[in-house]
Amino acid sequence: MAISFGHDRPWGGVSQREYRRMAQEPWHPLAYRVHFAALGWADRQGHAAFDPGKLASLLGKEGKPLSDQSTTNAVNRAKRFGLVSPRSGAACLVLPSHLFQKGEGAPVPCRVHQDR
Repeated sequence: MAISFGHDRPWGGVSQREYRRMAQEPWHPLAYRVHFAALGWADRQGHAAFDPGKLASLLGKEGKPLSDQSTTNAVNRAKRFGLVSPRSGAACLVLPSHLFQKGEGAPVPCRVHQDR
């Protein structure tokens, strides 16, 4: 799969490993940590699926996961800021194709978003 953001639109690569690390750094605002998690765990279609409670654990601090409500609030804030798709939730963060594309990896069905 060729990566293309459109004619005359430059792009560069990122280290998903580094974004996974940054998602867990408590000094970043939660909305940005949600975005970092989406980038760090995104698959070929821009979906970052998490087992129940996993995103809350990643976003928590000092070994304590965020509450379900705080996790939902963080995801909603990230959506308002345009950092993740409106289709996102704690179970699956979605990056729109104008923000993220990945040229490798097998397509994996998303248990949350059945339309792909």
